[in-house]
This record gives sequence, C-alpha cells and structure tokens, in this order.
Amino acid sequence: MATPTTWPSAKAFVGWARETVAQGTPTTPITWTYPLSAPLTVKDNPVYLVDPGMRNSMVDEHGVVQGVSSVSFSMQGWCYFDGIGFLVNNILGDITTTGASAPFTHAISTLNSGTGQPGSLTLVDWQGMPATSSARQIPGACLSQLVLKGNAESSVIEFTATGIAWPSSDLGSAPTAAPTAIPGIAAWRTALGLAGPASGGTQVKTAREWTLTIDRKLRAEWTLQNAQTPFIVQRGAARAAGTLLVPVPADETILNYYLNNTQPQLQLLVSNGLGGASLASLQIDAQVAAFNSGEIVRNEEAAGYNMAYKCVSNSTNAGASGGLSPLKITLQNAVAAGTY
Repeated sequence: MATPTTWPSAKAFVGWARETVAQGTPTTPITWTYPLSAPLTVKDNPVYLVDPGMRNSMVDEHGVVQGVSSVSFSMQGWCYFDGIGFLVNNILGDITTTGASAPFTHAISTLNSGTGQPGSLTLVDWQGMPATSSARQIPGACLSQLVLKGNAESSVIEFTATGIAWPSSDLGSAPTAAPTAIPGIAAWRTALGLAGPASGGTQVKTAREWTLTIDRKLRAEWTLQNAQTPFIVQRGAARAAGTLLVPVPADETILNYYLNNTQPQLQLLVSNGLGGASLASLQIDAQVAAFNSGEIVRNEEAAGYNMAYKCVSNSTNAGASGGLSPLKITLQNAVAAGTY
C-alpha cells in the first residue's frame, strides 16, 4: 500500500491582495504573505433551501436547492507593521501616503467621500488539498472587526480580525509564500499619552495593557441578478473603543476622566526605534476619548484601575475625505504608496 497523501496544517499560509476592479473580483497573484499565529478560519456558508411539499408520504423533506452563498472568516497573529496596513485600510478606507522614499507614512481614517465604501481584499488560503493550486481564494473580503492589543508584561503587539467575503474557489495556480522580514514588536515599546501626545508632560507610564477595537457594520446584499454571490457587501457605520489596565497609578487622574466626563486626547505610539527604510511604527490617535467605565482593582500588590473608553468622532482625526472619524491610525514603514 502506498503512503496516503495528507496535507499538514503546519504548512498553511495566508496571502492577500488589494482588489483593484470591483468588490469580489479576485486579484491574483497575491501581493502579500502574512504570517498568522494560527491557520485562517474560513467557512463557506451556502444557504440550503429544503422542499417541504407534501407528496403522500410520511416525510417532510423532499429535496434541497442551493441558495445564495458567502464566506465568514477570522484570523489572528502578531501585528507586523508593514502588512497590517491592508487590514486597517480595509476597515476604515481613507488613506493618505506621504514620503518620496522609505520610510513612507500612511495615515488611515474613516472614508467619508463618495459612497463611503473602503476597498476589499482577495484572501488566499494555502491548504494543500485543492487539486490545481493547493489553495483556495476568497475574494471580496471585508472586515467587520479589527482588534489591536498589547501587554507590556507578556506580549508583542497582536491583532484579531473577522469579516465576510464572496464564496471561495480553487485558486487555479499555486501561490508562493513570501512572508515579511520585519519582526514583531514587543508591547513594552508602547508609549501612551492622555490629554496630549505620548511624550513630554502628557505621557502616562503607569498602564500595562491596552486594546483597541474597530467595529464596522456589514451586510451582504443579495439581489435578483441571477448570481449566488452578493451584489455588494455593504459597509455601514464604523466605531472604535478601547481599554486600559493601569496597575500602578499614583492618583485618581485617570479615574477622574471617567467620573468627570473629561474626554481627553489619547495617543498610543509603538516603534521599533530604527530609522530610514528599517523604521516600523504604529500610532493610534483618538482626539476625543470618552471614558465610559472605570473601576479600582486590588488583585495585585498595588491598587490600580481597569478603564474603558469610546473614541468619539471628530474632525481632527478625519482624513482627506473630510467628515468625521473616531480615530486615525498612522503607519510608518517601507511600503510604497498604493499598496494598501
């Protein structure tokens, strides 16, 4: 007996490319390989319609017709400050890139011009089993949630993301894995600013852990177009919120942001500390952070606070498309304009 053919999960990799034609029209080959911490979770979700017509028999399911179809997906991994720009721009959509050479600066906010619809991605999931390419492609990918987070004591900067897309299919030609050479960045490199930038007198050094969650309303719209695929994955409103664990505060300043509804500026800045084309940094700016939860915690040696905040939409964080945005995320890296 010949050794059975099997495909190890450890060889999995995910790549993607920005769609340049219409949402759901695949872009191949992939332009980016992203090293996820676990295999991409992807599920095709065709709707099955059961025929209940009575046929003089003691049964009530007589046939199954396939209806419309879409994909749900989720992913997680370290936050590499080059490739993560694809996901940030996918959920927000307004991007301005500056710089004549590396490092380039990419400022990303909520898209408000035109129809307000960010671009989409084609995902490629290497599995081994598809006959012609060993991979399946998932076009029209749109994020419904992106979470960025870091813990100075125990983690790098990490992310999780979920979304929906068009149905998957065999890619057709084998993809090539070319993962980024930029290393992850330890969360202790984060600088936090409250009521000002993350430097000088407004830098806060008493927090340990932070999260930022960007949510986007999505709805796959199916219409009478003689196709199983969505007419569009419609983006709705975007919102952002976050949390801070402050284990060693010296006073009630941070708690009073919540109790007094002060709504300070909040800035998170993470950098690898290098220069030129080697620079990789992430900056999160929320001009108006409305703290909506705060409680004292005493489960460690020092008394501290668990805090939560909402990023309130404002014009300062808006991008070139105008309007309002709850935040602006700025990346500096060697990725050229037009890539994201």
